[in-house]
Amino acid sequence: MSAQGRQIWNPSVVMALAAAAMLLAAGVLMAIYEERLYTAQQVKNIREQAQILAASVTAAIVFDDRRAAQEYVEALAANPELQAAGVYDGEAHLLAGFSRGGARLPPAAPPEGATFGDAFMDITVRASQNGTAVGTVMLRAVTEPIERRYARYGGLILLVTMGALVIAVLSFSQNALARRAQQLSIVNTRLQEEMEERRKTEEALRQSHKMEAVGQLSGGIAHDFNNLIMIVKGNLRLLKRRLGPDAGQAGTYIASADEALDRAAHLTQRILAFSRRQPLTPQRVNLSTLAQGLSELIRHSVGEKVQIEMQLTARGFILCDVNQMENVILNLAINARDAMPDGGKVMVRTRDVTLDAPPPEVEGESFIPGAYVALSVSDTGVGMPEEVRRRAVDPFFTTKPLGKGTGLGLSMTFGFVRQSGGYLTIDSTPGKGTTVTILMPRDGEDA
Repeated sequence: MSAQGRQIWNPSVVMALAAAAMLLAAGVLMAIYEERLYTAQQVKNIREQAQILAASVTAAIVFDDRRAAQEYVEALAANPELQAAGVYDGEAHLLAGFSRGGARLPPAAPPEGATFGDAFMDITVRASQNGTAVGTVMLRAVTEPIERRYARYGGLILLVTMGALVIAVLSFSQNALARRAQQLSIVNTRLQEEMEERRKTEEALRQSHKMEAVGQLSGGIAHDFNNLIMIVKGNLRLLKRRLGPDAGQAGTYIASADEALDRAAHLTQRILAFSRRQPLTPQRVNLSTLAQGLSELIRHSVGEKVQIEMQLTARGFILCDVNQMENVILNLAINARDAMPDGGKVMVRTRDVTLDAPPPEVEGESFIPGAYVALSVSDTGVGMPEEVRRRAVDPFFTTKPLGKGTGLGLSMTFGFVRQSGGYLTIDSTPGKGTTVTILMPRDGEDA
């Protein structure tokens, strides 16, 4: 072999050519990887948009509200990557949609998942309510054109061939930046989670402060108002005694006024119960036995149109004011009846539970882990939207017509439960019903 041949194929040249070939292969593989990553990211982005649309139009699908569904769909038209969007009902019929650029929506809902065409992708997701599919949402988005893909591959090959070393350096830099971006993404996700947790904590704290302030204010007003009632009742008694048995019509007026004062005194007691200033006489009692003893009274109070079902399995004992707890159970049953104007079913359940973490809506700082007795009253009524559920225990808040309720029923229950060391949660879904759960700490002798 000539010296020139040996010069051409010396180890350094071979290593350079091998490095270039390896970099070329690496570049092609990286291009393929980036292509798949781009496609996966595009699918993820479109799927997230479809899931958001599905969550938004669930109510519109359930109530066959084509106008609301169309408004949600048209809001996506601002995204230039979307060629079409469609909302289908539970029978796979098109409910609302839009299309552009020659795209056509299929008349029936396509199967769930991702479908790829020459220059587009179809993402189909289910719209569910409480785990039950009620319809389907489909989004069609553009993909990368084939001409652009070939041009990108050709440019990549040219750049790798002409500048192997530069590509190597850029490749190393790219990997370093990708790792750094991934780390930043993880840190950003963690920061967002912490911010969301902090927001929830601050919201719960504000709610707690609001309820405490309202309780102090209402308790002070109720206490002073109760003193005024006692003064008026005392003077009425003196007036009745001075008039004697021959009071006549004046005695009737005095009796009517005294009855009105009794109702006012009862109202102040309910306000004091909310503000946790009501004197209680706690006794050791089994909630199952207590609820069973009230079964006939509950049946009589809710009427014949409402079916009563009891599942009383709790064996533990609690400490509470028996009379107040009876009023609480009866009040919850009556509230359940009012939520079912056409009749339905009320279920009263008791069970022994052990909680290591606070249930939803209970402040973590005030929660004490341990053994509890849970009392739940559920109905199959109209339910409550989220904004109503949040304010359900606020004093004087009611959705009943004027003259049908004072708005103190649940607030009195909340105040009595908290004063007794327990917790109250409300779980409600519009159209599905409401469940009010009371968690009372089990007596230490049997916990």
